[in-house]
Amino acid sequence: MMTGRAKVWLTKLHRELRTRGSAAVDAILHALRLPPAVPPAAKEAVPFLLYVCELLPARAGRMAKWVARTDGSRIILLCHRDGFIPAFASAGFAQVLLYRNAWHLRRILNALPKPRLVHGFAPKSKYPDVARLTLQPQGVPYIHDLQDTLVVYYGADVKPRWLREELPHERACMAGADGLIAHSLEPNEGFRRYGIARKDRPRTLFFPLYCDDDAFAAAVPKISETETHLVYAGGVAGSHRDPKHYGNIQFFGLIETLTGQGLHFHIYPSPTNIRADVEEYEALSRSNPRFHFHAPVPQEWLAGELAKYHWGILPFFRELSEQSAAKLKYATTLKLFNYLEAGLPIVVSRDLTYQSWIVERYHAGFALVLREMTSLGTRLHSNGPAQVLAVRSALGIKAAAVRLLAYYRSITGVGQSA
Repeated sequence: MMTGRAKVWLTKLHRELRTRGSAAVDAILHALRLPPAVPPAAKEAVPFLLYVCELLPARAGRMAKWVARTDGSRIILLCHRDGFIPAFASAGFAQVLLYRNAWHLRRILNALPKPRLVHGFAPKSKYPDVARLTLQPQGVPYIHDLQDTLVVYYGADVKPRWLREELPHERACMAGADGLIAHSLEPNEGFRRYGIARKDRPRTLFFPLYCDDDAFAAAVPKISETETHLVYAGGVAGSHRDPKHYGNIQFFGLIETLTGQGLHFHIYPSPTNIRADVEEYEALSRSNPRFHFHAPVPQEWLAGELAKYHWGILPFFRELSEQSAAKLKYATTLKLFNYLEAGLPIVVSRDLTYQSWIVERYHAGFALVLREMTSLGTRLHSNGPAQVLAVRSALGIKAAAVRLLAYYRSITGVGQSA
């Protein structure tokens, strides 16, 4: 039987060969100035915003939806075919165009009318940088959106090939963008590590990951009145992954710790997980009656599904991997806001400095250190109610969308209404 490590390697190899093979063809077509097939509606001469990413983050779909709903903007998404997650897309995109490599992306960009503005989404910056280099010289402003800043997580001196290729693009986008959107203080550390002086930094908007007002779950009966059920929604990794990098999402020890206390633990894996990383969890859920591994759920349905449990959990601790302390300190994650949308109080690692600060500032749960996980059951039963319903309203993206639109206008110098 093929191992999980081999399956991951074959998946990456398949994607790499497909991308490289198609790039050779698209480079020739680009040189011959032959346009790609683009839906006629995408080529309409109607002012639009262009969102570009390699891996579609859920926040991009949320932002597009509320920008379009607030002022009627027309938004086109360009995403790599291997990174497009339909569950993360939304009705906010007028068109979704998938590219297969950098040359194909350039061909599509040349086939489209000039957008008002390009909004590029990291953590991977290679393809957004292609869009920046293509359109900035034509006078199109470029905004770089950073949730995960790779130089903060891994440092500037890296060995993996993909990081050596990515970091120059990340730095170029951070230094050359007309604007930058930050979800935490993490980009400040990135500027420092890249040696980008304060005077050379682009105008920055602090725009945290917000709750989606459309996703607020109604009150539903809990799954049990006698037993406590915790839930985690997000990425998972199999035992074949290197714990130096993936230890915080290898949940086998956590499953044993929680279920050993009589607690139920549910995992809803991200739609981005590949098959090799979920198989062990599926098998474990069949043998452990208190561990439950579910199928991925689209963002618009997730809060309603999570609402039937008692607590959401963010169990990322510095002892479990060799990820940088800065990553844990500054990291933001959408799952925190998914729990709030569901009306769940939250258990959060104190090593997640920024996220635990949010939870405790808004009285939405409590923080703890790794050694306290062994007595979590007692803590849950004695903890008072959290003020989650008030928090999710205060942190809703509906009101915040106005700030994003004002920022767009400040970068372009013109209104954004379509």
